[in-house]
Amino acid sequence: MTGRAARVHAQRMAVHGTRVVAGVAPGKGGQTVDGVPIHDTVQAAMSATGAVTTVAFLPAKDAGEGLTEAAEAGIRLAVSVTEGVEAHDLLPALALAKVHGMRIIGPNTPGLLIPAGPLLGFLPSQFAQPGDCAVVSKSGTLSYEVVWELRQAGLGLSLWVVIGGDQLKGSSFSDIIRNLPGDGKTRAIVMIGEIGGSDEEDSAPFLRETGLPVVALIAGRRAPTNRTMGHAGAMIAGDAGRYSVKVDALEAAGAVVISRPSEIPAALGRLIA
Repeated sequence: MTGRAARVHAQRMAVHGTRVVAGVAPGKGGQTVDGVPIHDTVQAAMSATGAVTTVAFLPAKDAGEGLTEAAEAGIRLAVSVTEGVEAHDLLPALALAKVHGMRIIGPNTPGLLIPAGPLLGFLPSQFAQPGDCAVVSKSGTLSYEVVWELRQAGLGLSLWVVIGGDQLKGSSFSDIIRNLPGDGKTRAIVMIGEIGGSDEEDSAPFLRETGLPVVALIAGRRAPTNRTMGHAGAMIAGDAGRYSVKVDALEAAGAVVISRPSEIPAALGRLIA
């Protein structure tokens, strides 16, 4: 919170209703930022406040170490907004988080948001209104457009989470989706995927198991072949990761796959009418 970006977004999170109870900056313990106490370590912050969630605004070179410290301290949920984390830094942190039972959202994510609950990260909360649709996305900015379209149509959210577009990340589509039926708030799912990787295909069985209506948008339908596109996760090997393979898997699971964000409200309306 002693950094410019973290301070600005901590203020936004607090305005949304998130209880921001501590900041962590090594060597700056004892200071306060906007009335919030700063601690030298995650463990010290947890001991003083009882916090179990962290949002990590860290340089890429420090992001893996920060997640490792959080896991060892007993944090239950960590949102890592950092882009460009090296695989050799992230892999040990992901393994340790699994051992300690810490859920990671990201890296390379604007976070997650519950309209009537917390904002963790920097999603544009002014777009979100309470409702019963869960938006789960790889892309942050594409999800902004989708949530705006939903708002314009009078549709609200139960959950908005961006898992991140990197190849290595803490949570997959499957991790998020299989927990939605039990939240008691979600009546429909909007999935926003993209070419590359296999997250979308892997999530198909869980989509069917939810019994919830699903509308999906897969970015990259017209992307040229044999060219690196966008996120580090947009890697295609053989048929794996191709647009057509993802669409086939999702449609086989009962999802309605559309081509443009503007088509999502109407497709949802037909499914939940």
